[in-house]
Amino acid sequence: MLRSKVRVIALCAMTGIVLAAGGAGPAKAQSSVWDSTISNTNWYVPTAQLLAYLSPKTGFSNPVPIGDQTLWTLGTATNGAFTGTSVAQLRIGPALLTDTSTIQGFVTTSGQITMLFTPTGGGTATVGLGYMRNVNGVTSMEMQMITGDSLLVTHWAYMLPYDPATFTPPPSAPVPANSVPQWAWTAGTPWRIVSPTLFGTQAPGRFVITNYQNGYFWGAGVAPTGSTAGGFTLLGSVTPEGSVLFNTLSRGSLTSLYGAMSGNASNAQMLTSTYDLAGSMTGDLATMSLIQPYGAALRSAGGRVGLEAADVLYRLSMTSAGWTGSMVSGFAALDNLSGPSLSNAVKQTLPVLTGAASQATYVSQQAFRQTMTNRLDDVRSTGWAAGRNVWMQPLGGTAQQTGRDGVPGYSAAGAGLALGADVAVSSRAIIGGVLGYSHHTISGSDDAVPNRLGLASYQLGLYGAYAVTSDVTFDYQLDGGSSDNGESRSLNFMGASVGGSYRSYNGHAGAGIKTRIPLRDDLALVPALRLDYGTVRSGSYREGGAGGFSLNVDPQVYQELVTTAQLKAVYAPTTQVRLISDVSVGYNALNQALQIGAAFSGGGDGFVTRGLSLSPWVYSAGLGLVAAGNDRLDLSVRYGINATPSGLVQQSGHAVLKIRL
Repeated sequence: MLRSKVRVIALCAMTGIVLAAGGAGPAKAQSSVWDSTISNTNWYVPTAQLLAYLSPKTGFSNPVPIGDQTLWTLGTATNGAFTGTSVAQLRIGPALLTDTSTIQGFVTTSGQITMLFTPTGGGTATVGLGYMRNVNGVTSMEMQMITGDSLLVTHWAYMLPYDPATFTPPPSAPVPANSVPQWAWTAGTPWRIVSPTLFGTQAPGRFVITNYQNGYFWGAGVAPTGSTAGGFTLLGSVTPEGSVLFNTLSRGSLTSLYGAMSGNASNAQMLTSTYDLAGSMTGDLATMSLIQPYGAALRSAGGRVGLEAADVLYRLSMTSAGWTGSMVSGFAALDNLSGPSLSNAVKQTLPVLTGAASQATYVSQQAFRQTMTNRLDDVRSTGWAAGRNVWMQPLGGTAQQTGRDGVPGYSAAGAGLALGADVAVSSRAIIGGVLGYSHHTISGSDDAVPNRLGLASYQLGLYGAYAVTSDVTFDYQLDGGSSDNGESRSLNFMGASVGGSYRSYNGHAGAGIKTRIPLRDDLALVPALRLDYGTVRSGSYREGGAGGFSLNVDPQVYQELVTTAQLKAVYAPTTQVRLISDVSVGYNALNQALQIGAAFSGGGDGFVTRGLSLSPWVYSAGLGLVAAGNDRLDLSVRYGINATPSGLVQQSGHAVLKIRL
């Protein structure tokens, strides 16, 4: 029987309901202002509002559009009170179902309407709420309601008066009209909801309006963490004036809320309350507020870091990931952040070192490359002789990159060991090789965005020099290697950590020409010009540990091409001791922007993280001492510093023990 499945019909309206502090609804003062409008009249649903929605009580996720033509016959109204009958005709696919109810109604002086529909065949009564409205010069009853048992029907309409003798109302049909375009923007929007009635706590839950059609909206949501309510689905209606009927289903339990929606796509709210069979607000308030796009909040605060990730996260929060699965707690946390807190949270979701991992890897391996440069300088200073030389150099140094334009920098520290050997193949040429191992730890410089990268690097190099003339030398070096990298990030805003591992490969080729200009027997200047190309290629990797907020990171390539002009001074107070100082300036012709692509494992589009903007200029200085104990053994020490105008400061120190075999 129809009455056992659908207790029809609906309709209720409002623009601004004022919810008293005590929760009571509008007082039903005696008034005859509307009696003549209502008495002995007939009312129908115009074509633009024939659409209604039907849903099983198992959930509102996929309501079915149906047609609803409801006809009212009202008797005499006295001081706002009236009675009558309602005949609802529901068009559900090819079937036409009819249900009849009695009406007991009341309208206040201000035009607020309460109507109680009681099925004539018995069953649960339904409350309809609304307002008297003037629509295109015609007085109408704007009404909203939800009705039913195992099947639920919700409907809103401007009920219009008619004369049965001269007018035939349109038949029931699910007409997809567009009579409420002003709220169409709600489709695909996430909302925060605070409802002690639904959740048993003041903590906010969240829901997403997934669809909208002619004043109807539906979607799904999730209760706040710790609530026993769990997930819920929703189906509601909103009139052009902003009267909203908000219905939720959680584990088969229906909760209906009535109130007002206000605002626009930039800032909107709903203020609602539960109500009783008399249409009185019970005071069990629920407030909903539109969640602003994360990226828009960052832009308004002047931030630029992570904008693409913020936009992707916001769009992802409007999908099923926003109310079910591993990302819900993270979205709930982001929803309640703003300003610097939101900016820091978004930065925490970005790839390690905000896209600077490959560049930082190249910087950290400078100490190994410097070993060959130093050895070639040493050869030029002392000359080479027949025989083999074996040398060993511990590797160590630090690098500090300050943050720029809101992008966090990093700090690196590490140590290792390099072993080399070379041989003079003629009186004018030398060739050698070196291998090394080092371990570095690189950490982000912003304590609010904790992340780190660990590198275990294996390097192999080839170097050589050729004396073009007695005062001019050409030298070269070629090196490369691989690093096993482990990265970790803390997502403090959601109490999670992520980590991943990948391998990177690096290569470097450099060549230089230098000349020696003696100033006196114990002092000489050595100007030089170098060209160095370097690259790091990092593989893709997948993180784990934070559910959908873990990242799938794309491969990354960093390259630089540096031309360097250097001036070195060599002072030899004795034949066994040399003091060496040098200054240089370099220019990176590639000056590559630091960026990396990634995607959240929970879904959504890929995004690009645009990191540090670095200066192409590099300034260096160094100071060293070489002491020869005898013809077969000498020791050299050196301190060097590199700096850029964009805040990179790199310091290194080494001690080299060379043994001639």
